[in-house]
Amino acid sequence: MKKTQIFKRGLVTLAATAALGVAVLSVPTPFTGESVIAYAAEETAEVSTIEEFDAALKNPAITVINVNQSIQFKKNITNIPNRDLTINGNADKGVVINSAHNSIYGKQNTKGKNTISIKNVNIVGADGDGRFFTGGSGNGPSSYGWDVYAENVTYEGARFVHLSEGKLTFAGTNNINTRGENAWVHDLEFLPGTVYNGIAANKDHGQFGAFYFNGALIKGKATGEVKIGAKANVNVKIGPQSDVNHYYPVFYDKVQKVDIDENATLDVDAAGVAFEFIPRADYVNKFPSLNLASGAKAYFNGRGGGNYAAVNLQYYGAQVNLAPDSEFVATGNSSKGVIRSEYKGAQINMDSPAKFEVANKKANAKLFYSTNTTINAKNISDVSTWAQIGGDYAENPSQVFDGGDFAVNFGKICNSKTLSVTGDLDQQFKMENYGKISLEAGGF
Repeated sequence: MKKTQIFKRGLVTLAATAALGVAVLSVPTPFTGESVIAYAAEETAEVSTIEEFDAALKNPAITVINVNQSIQFKKNITNIPNRDLTINGNADKGVVINSAHNSIYGKQNTKGKNTISIKNVNIVGADGDGRFFTGGSGNGPSSYGWDVYAENVTYEGARFVHLSEGKLTFAGTNNINTRGENAWVHDLEFLPGTVYNGIAANKDHGQFGAFYFNGALIKGKATGEVKIGAKANVNVKIGPQSDVNHYYPVFYDKVQKVDIDENATLDVDAAGVAFEFIPRADYVNKFPSLNLASGAKAYFNGRGGGNYAAVNLQYYGAQVNLAPDSEFVATGNSSKGVIRSEYKGAQINMDSPAKFEVANKKANAKLFYSTNTTINAKNISDVSTWAQIGGDYAENPSQVFDGGDFAVNFGKICNSKTLSVTGDLDQQFKMENYGKISLEAGGF
């Protein structure tokens, strides 16, 4: 890419702007009296003050900003021109960016997308309203034009980014600690090998999930997706300081599919609901789904108790799909079950899982609060069950059934009542009697 600027009134010579790292060349044109100002193909700004940082963000010729000394925002930095931009924060050298109560606002663009890459950065913002980057005007379905790529980021503040119409991608190792959600997004991806440690709702008894999918519908459909790449390790805590019930889960609102790739882990510890598909009729694939590839692991712990289940599958036909050697563990402390699927037709499908386990720490409480929900299982060795004793279930199981291939259908108007057992599983299996169940594969 080559940018030129032509001046028609005489020969103009511009010095290089050292503060922004812009190489400017004055090339005379003898016959016309014009001057051509040529910018290097990729411009890098070396900044040490907030004024230099502000100027570099607003200069469309700058595509890389290296922050070499700690800086603090004095105001919002608005109308950032649309272009792909990288901010290198030099966190490994002790540099800190303090965004205080302010944010960078990318200029709204409804006709295209740009990516701001935030790398090797340590950011501190105000926990009440500070956020580092806002795509477009930022709130809800008006933040068009920006995606964010975050690599090796440490952030503490209200929210890391607002990207209601954009995609947030993480790489490397990231530690995000926020009073509200970690971010607002339309789509979310953790690249293969990524390590992510997130804390949301970190103060008082704030009611926030970890990621809020609050953008516009696409052609009238909710299309939000989460992708967790192979061998990624995603750990999220919601309201870790609170023992008060929380409703909001790790991914909330217009998210219709969550894929956990091979040997990746999603581990969520929440004050109430850890994972959810909410009841909405506009999911693009009709049936929202959580999908675990071979060796993938999903752990959901809802510790707050009360009436909130740890896992909510709150739409007709919602699916949890386990590939061979995957693990799914849900632990709750709720009078209304660990898994809630009161909209009929939810399915939990598993083929040779390393483990499928559901446990309710509340005594005399059931595992499911469901209507017409089905577990379809293949190649299961044993099905272990415990009575509704609560606690950590350190005792041996009260019953062990032979597995095989089977289907269990249960839930008549929001309960765990067993409606049918088909296949190899003993007809004496009764879901409504158990406080914990555990299934394992029978071999390949």
